[in-house]
Amino acid sequence: MTPNANILIVDDTLENLRLLASMLGQQNYEVRPVTNGRQALLAVGQDPPDLILLDISMPEMDGYEVCSRLKLDAKTKDIPVIFLTALSDFADKVKAFAAGGVDFITKPFQLEEVHARVRTHLALRRSVRELEQSYARLRELEQLRDDLVHMIVHDMRSPLMVLTGHLTLLRQDGAGSWNDEADRDLRAAVRAAEAVRGLANDLLDVSRLEQGKLELKRQRCELAALLREVAGGIGALDRERALRIDASEAVVVTCDVGLVRRVVENLLNNAVKHTPAGAGIEIALTAADGRVRVAISDEGPGVPVDMREKVFEKFGAVTTRRDKRYHSAGLGLAFCKYAIDAHGGAIGIDDHAPTGATFWFELQA
Repeated sequence: MTPNANILIVDDTLENLRLLASMLGQQNYEVRPVTNGRQALLAVGQDPPDLILLDISMPEMDGYEVCSRLKLDAKTKDIPVIFLTALSDFADKVKAFAAGGVDFITKPFQLEEVHARVRTHLALRRSVRELEQSYARLRELEQLRDDLVHMIVHDMRSPLMVLTGHLTLLRQDGAGSWNDEADRDLRAAVRAAEAVRGLANDLLDVSRLEQGKLELKRQRCELAALLREVAGGIGALDRERALRIDASEAVVVTCDVGLVRRVVENLLNNAVKHTPAGAGIEIALTAADGRVRVAISDEGPGVPVDMREKVFEKFGAVTTRRDKRYHSAGLGLAFCKYAIDAHGGAIGIDDHAPTGATFWFELQA
């Protein structure tokens, strides 16, 4: 607050009102004195003050009731209330804080104490408002960033689809005619194009899921078949890592098949990225107690304990990259969490000492 902060004083004793008004007026505060609780509520409703000095013992409506009513109103609940009291009983002080007061000043008033408590709570109020304004500004900037990124990504999707399609056709048409090095390079190009297109889709869908605007298209899905299909596609593009599937049991769930497929693709691609060449990746499907669990285990560096929540946050990988620690996909894992949460499921990480990690998700059977 500025030195001209607005202070409402509520006391049914005129001498107290005059004394406090004089004390605070000399400090260039704008002082408004009223003599009862009803006048106080009316004054606050017309022009909310920066701080309220409120007497406890008043007829008709005491200070506890006035403060409680103020705290019930969203427009006035954050105004700090300092109680004025001649009561010294501990229970009275506890009751004052329970009603929503932030402090109390004991009668008879001491000039230095009044000024110190008023300055302190006005400064706290100013800090809270500045934090709220900063947070609102940050939210505006975040929304501006998201809107800009979405616009760019939306325009990227069409050329990415064309690029991926042509690379795939080129590889199919030239099957058997490429030498090993050319075929390896072409597979890498297809994977890179698919990865960029996947990131673009993830970014747009993370935003929709975050805002609850992506409607789930639920249908029956045989998970073992879906896992084998996804693993087959990724394995055809990456022959340097062995993909093993433990999903012999037929397990049917009702879900948005497209979203769950992309969750599996993201988790499996993440495992491939962190697993060294020549090592293996295991995909397991289990069902128990009305829940279905898909677990993808890699032989990579593992995920530090303090990063296991962070990697599922939107843009959470930025911090980990800066720390040169575990590198998540940034958006891919955030998409996985939002997609599984939207199904009412759960997602997480189990560690394998000394290396490796298992990323898993669960859905209702």
